[in-house]
Amino acid sequence: MRYIVGIVILCLLWACKSEPVVSDTMPAYTDDGIAELSQMIAKDSINDKLYYKRGEAYYNLENYDGAIYDLIRAINIDSLQYPYYHLLTDVFLDYYRSKEAVLTMERCIELMPDSRPSLLKLSEVYLILKQYEESMGICNILLSRDKQDPEAYFMLGMNYRAQEDIDRSINAFQTATELNPDMVDAWLILGQLYEEKGDPIAIEYYNSAVNVNPNNIAALHSKAFYLQNNNKINEAIQLYRHMSTVDKYYTDAYLNCGILYLTLDSTERALEQFDIMAKTKLDSPIAYYYRGQAHQGLGNIEAAKEDYTTALNLNPDYKKAKIALSSISEI
Repeated sequence: MRYIVGIVILCLLWACKSEPVVSDTMPAYTDDGIAELSQMIAKDSINDKLYYKRGEAYYNLENYDGAIYDLIRAINIDSLQYPYYHLLTDVFLDYYRSKEAVLTMERCIELMPDSRPSLLKLSEVYLILKQYEESMGICNILLSRDKQDPEAYFMLGMNYRAQEDIDRSINAFQTATELNPDMVDAWLILGQLYEEKGDPIAIEYYNSAVNVNPNNIAALHSKAFYLQNNNKINEAIQLYRHMSTVDKYYTDAYLNCGILYLTLDSTERALEQFDIMAKTKLDSPIAYYYRGQAHQGLGNIEAAKEDYTTALNLNPDYKKAKIALSSISEI
């Protein structure tokens, strides 16, 4: 069934404007993709799914005004598709229009009060805006419907953590993992909380996250970083190298692995890691800086100068590269 959304949603389009936030996320769509969607919309101007797709494309290209326009068009055609509200909410949040983000999700819940995903989304929005009482209130609504809702407990844990109520946060995340052992994020946060407390049981939670999904980069990195910070350097290096086989474009693995090789005075191996990183991410000043460090450590002064210069060309304010280049400029 289709409904026309009233003035409440339409007015969101013309509410206060602000500058869009810049994201590091690569666009999922090209301009050609938007052109193709526009041609399809021209032939089928009441197809809400096409407006949604183009709105998503605009969002990924950080064209927030275009995304807002298309998503509201999609909602006006079919107001009972909760993903449309969720994406529109994300656009408003990234556009620093938090009031409209809240209004969008509240309108969604008004139309679809039984939508569990939307209640969770509204709880998340309240949490982002530090409206903890409202966020936890939504969690309690969910738990009144299902006392074994793991995601409701997860959101409670996030709220308690944000308020620095660590014991309650831990209890909530542990309950979430008991109800759903596949919640990687809950395992990781438990590891972080225990690591912050200096409790070595943290590694067990990181292990649990990796066991749930052995190819989850966040889980692997969290475990490797814990090992690194607890002087288990060789184990950390092994894990970082494994991460590079899981995702060869995950440059943080090369970076951390290279830095650890430097601590072991394995400069040639460090150079290999930094070289891969520089060739994988050509616009990374950090990669060139550290490759320069490795070249300098091996006595390759000209190569080091070249790398430091490249790092500064990419980021003229990079202090470490400035200092490094200055220190060898007269050699």
